[in-house]
Amino acid sequence: MEAIVKEVLEKGSISIKSDINMHDYVLRVLDISDLSSVMKLQGRLIDIMEQKELYVPITQEEMVQLFEGAGEALGLYIDNNLYAACSLLSEVPYENNMARELNFSQEELFRVAQLELSLVDPDLRGHKLQYRMAGILANRLQKRTASRYLFTTVSPYNYPSIETVTSMGLYIAKLTKMYFGWDRFVVYRDFVNPVRLDTANTVIVSNTSFEEQQELLKNDYRGYSQFKDHDGIKIMYARML
Repeated sequence: MEAIVKEVLEKGSISIKSDINMHDYVLRVLDISDLSSVMKLQGRLIDIMEQKELYVPITQEEMVQLFEGAGEALGLYIDNNLYAACSLLSEVPYENNMARELNFSQEELFRVAQLELSLVDPDLRGHKLQYRMAGILANRLQKRTASRYLFTTVSPYNYPSIETVTSMGLYIAKLTKMYFGWDRFVVYRDFVNPVRLDTANTVIVSNTSFEEQQELLKNDYRGYSQFKDHDGIKIMYARML
């Protein structure tokens, strides 16, 4: 039987929080043989989450579809244990296409890709793995497909995820209820015609000031960055040029 050659993207050493030692890691493209590892990592992280509404689980069926050609996933392994995973869907079913939230045309929907899975073991937090892995997937997407738009959703209460997507050049374009009636930002990036913003006239609002954000979004503002102060999370908005 011919051995399966797995596509390795990066090798190195990384520190984990549970001890003081450096550990060798491998960052590689995942395939169907990694399915059980992905589902176990997801289950373990959901179990320890205090706010489970911050994360929408991916199903085993969805991961199988992705592995069979609907997208791509990356994983970081240490000692044959999966510590982080990230996936991107390049063939997005109509019913799950987030661009519908922005009333994209039928033709535009076919050019949408979506960041789906983002899992990082608490032992590896602080290394910006979510940002690094999502960025690699986005760069590979641009080289391999005709996708024009990259979408995802994040909770207004999930600061690390907001920071990740805005750092990747995705903008908050809508604040709505999704999934189980949970609050969600719809964020996206246009690779062909990037949004230009008047950041010289930034408006700063609390992440929980929903009415004010809805009004800004209605008037062609987009959320492009964030920070934390003693009052909590703040979102930075600027008008589209």
